[in-house]
Amino acid sequence: MNRIINIASNQELYTLEIKSKLINMLNDKGFTCYQNFNPKAELIITIGGDGAFLRAVRDSDFSGIPFVGINTGTLGFFPEIKPENLEMFIENYKNKNYAIDEINLIECEIINDSNVTKLYAVNDIVIKRKDMKTIHLEVFIDSNHLETISGDGIIISSPMGSSAYNFSAGGSLVYPSLKTLQITPLSPIISNAYRCLNCSVIVPPEFEVKILTEKYNDCYIAFLADGVAYEICQTESAKFHTSKKTIKRLITDNYNYWSVIKEKFL
Repeated sequence: MNRIINIASNQELYTLEIKSKLINMLNDKGFTCYQNFNPKAELIITIGGDGAFLRAVRDSDFSGIPFVGINTGTLGFFPEIKPENLEMFIENYKNKNYAIDEINLIECEIINDSNVTKLYAVNDIVIKRKDMKTIHLEVFIDSNHLETISGDGIIISSPMGSSAYNFSAGGSLVYPSLKTLQITPLSPIISNAYRCLNCSVIVPPEFEVKILTEKYNDCYIAFLADGVAYEICQTESAKFHTSKKTIKRLITDNYNYWSVIKEKFL
């Protein structure tokens, strides 16, 4: 049987060297490699950093084929395989020495003039004004008004995304299996005129987070889903929840979340 593996990478010189080496090794082991998306593939291997991993997920339209990453980037939370361990990884994969972890996506419904735009993200969805002026956002959790956030914007992150932009903005690290949503303000204004929580809020997966945006005719709201920008004029509201839609991530036996956190940050 022809065993197909999709290969996705960035265009950095070192990455391309590792990509060529990987393809030769896989071919020698009886696999057929595709550098474009093949829906009949049994695995998608990304080479690069987190950006390459997330781009491959989006380019595949959040495929149900498992993903695994080879890390040639600088940080790399998603790609766990080191280039020097390619042969070990291939042997473990052939011998089925791995596990498949399902990651719930963030689902966002944006209401605009009775139109609905749906976005999905693995890590986070960020709301800002396109012109980068101060934005005012009403935050509702499970239909309860919590606060008005005035500042640069807001991040809605998944547990997997809690260690990305969210963490840089002062948010908390959340263990991936908790399947929560985290709301983190970006540079919130704290004054007599504007009051909000100067910390992130973590909510359970069954709660819907609703954001009402300010209404100005010239105010374009930018939604960034895993860094991909969508500009929408006169946005009325955005609803976020933990989606039932998932992606599959292949993890090896030696993967440990806390070891990764310590290696990357401490």
